[in-house]
Amino acid sequence: MKIQLLGNCTILLSSKNSQILFDPYFNNFGNILYKRTSNVSTYYKDIKHLDAILLSHEHFDHMDIKFLSRFKDKCNIYAPKWSLKPLIFKRKPVWIGDEFDVGDFSITVVQANHVCPAVGYIIKAEDLTLYFSGDTYYGKFMKNISKKYTIGIAMLPITHYLPPMTMGERGALLCLKDLNPKFLIPMHQDIIQRFQCTNSTISINELNDKIKSENLSTKLINLNNGEFFNISGNEISV
Repeated sequence: MKIQLLGNCTILLSSKNSQILFDPYFNNFGNILYKRTSNVSTYYKDIKHLDAILLSHEHFDHMDIKFLSRFKDKCNIYAPKWSLKPLIFKRKPVWIGDEFDVGDFSITVVQANHVCPAVGYIIKAEDLTLYFSGDTYYGKFMKNISKKYTIGIAMLPITHYLPPMTMGERGALLCLKDLNPKFLIPMHQDIIQRFQCTNSTISINELNDKIKSENLSTKLINLNNGEFFNISGNEISV
């Protein structure tokens, strides 16, 4: 299993036979309210085949119109059933509790708490269980996730906006206490608000220190755009 961060919350999962993409967004500018702090990986230009694209919600930084237009007739695009913009791509609607298979991947849709209709995804493949939270903040629903699944890798948005749209340091630590994943891959690190007085990006080093001080067993894997985390059998490489 290879987990590649292309930028923000854009994650490419590659198994032996299948490849799926989460929340594609490849614009290096952002918009009038939000800006990129680092360029996306150009690897997306080389993607020729995808078995599915999964959207957690319809905000601009999780839904690249140009890229989705390129793949709308080549693979299924899954999105929360109450979201409107994905309708233009003939999206397959999903909601909490739905289950479906895409190639090697078995996927379950789980709750996410956000300011618009949003979901997270549990992904199982190659004896691994992964949690892609999408944009969410901490909620009691994560305890329910931990009761049903043993999470090997959690991909969480560790950036805090005012008003809150994603979990901050405190929410991330509560989430890790509930889920107890073996590995944490932080997301949502390279888009910030242009008005700095309302934005606070969590220091990864500080978060890692807090994880250790809380005696949590989770190992933090910090990926720069384009880098990947590879787990093959008992072999791990970054």
